[in-house]
Amino acid sequence: MMTVFYAILHMLVDGLCALAMFGVFIPREDGYLSILLYNFCAFALQMPLGVLIDALCQSRAGRECGCKWQEADIPFLIAIAGAACTIVGAVSHPVVLGIGNALFHVGGGVGAIQEDFYKGWKGKGLGVFVAPGAFGLYLGTLAGKGGLWLQCFLAVSILMALLCLSMAYRKKRRSFLGKAGWKEGAGREGFAYWQEGFFQNPIQRKAKKERLAVPVCCFLVVALRSYLGMSVAFPWKVGAAAGALSVFALVFGKMAGGFLTAHFGAGRVAAASLALAAFCYLCSGVMPMGLAALLLFNMTMPITLYWMACRYPKMPGLAFGILTFALFLGFLPGYFGCAPGIEGNVLGCVGSLLSLAFMGAIGWMMRH
Repeated sequence: MMTVFYAILHMLVDGLCALAMFGVFIPREDGYLSILLYNFCAFALQMPLGVLIDALCQSRAGRECGCKWQEADIPFLIAIAGAACTIVGAVSHPVVLGIGNALFHVGGGVGAIQEDFYKGWKGKGLGVFVAPGAFGLYLGTLAGKGGLWLQCFLAVSILMALLCLSMAYRKKRRSFLGKAGWKEGAGREGFAYWQEGFFQNPIQRKAKKERLAVPVCCFLVVALRSYLGMSVAFPWKVGAAAGALSVFALVFGKMAGGFLTAHFGAGRVAAASLALAAFCYLCSGVMPMGLAALLLFNMTMPITLYWMACRYPKMPGLAFGILTFALFLGFLPGYFGCAPGIEGNVLGCVGSLLSLAFMGAIGWMMRH
């Protein structure tokens, strides 16, 4: 399964980026500027890169006859180039590091969306892809002062993962070539599912303003998630054990969001998880409730990506890039020191309720 390889690389790439930033670039005199440059390149650039990937995929698909597997070549090559660029950036400059991160994420993200789409996984693959990044960031941050040998270890791990990914890709590609085609074969069930409900025929059923509401609401939810991640602090989050438990809550929350969406539907999972998250945030001063809040709130990450990919089934790069740009905007208030002025538990509760309102609006439009 290609998505598993992309997920493993996601953890390794994010781990190397965190290690390089905290171990090399941030300790320098211009470390504060390096943080801004890295985050801009790593997150904001994914939207134009995603548009470019979509254009290249559409152009190639239009020239090819028969099997449509060739559409996956471009995001695959972009992901490999991004991972290689990340290795170079880890020992050169945060701009190069951020560009490598952006290239990998948008290439791997589009590849994961394509596989989820054509195999009819209904969002499972998206949760598998996005979840390991938080674990990689945590380990990379801890290892930030561990020395050059850790960077070498991660770089070699990435190269080995790239080799395995390339071998798996070539084998899978050969199995599809000469057959009826990816879209006409395994993808038929997935295509039918992704076009259900509100997305069945949005041009005929909805006005332009209403169609625009879906990406706007998803954008706001992701920006809120990023802002809360920078602003909400837990009093019990002290020491390695508490930090590790928090990361596991993030990882399993994101992964669970994808799997539960496939079984119960995105609207139901979003409503239940955000309502419970709002309650848990109010009591987040206690560790179990705080961990539950983190897990439940982050379940919406694959859901927003799934809805965006449904809204733009032929432009997965744009769908992925819009949400990562929202992550960048949510990071800016915390970077510039704009304190919310209210307690973290109240802020988390309000953010969960606002996210519930935005995602509820999407669910309402899908039903009507």
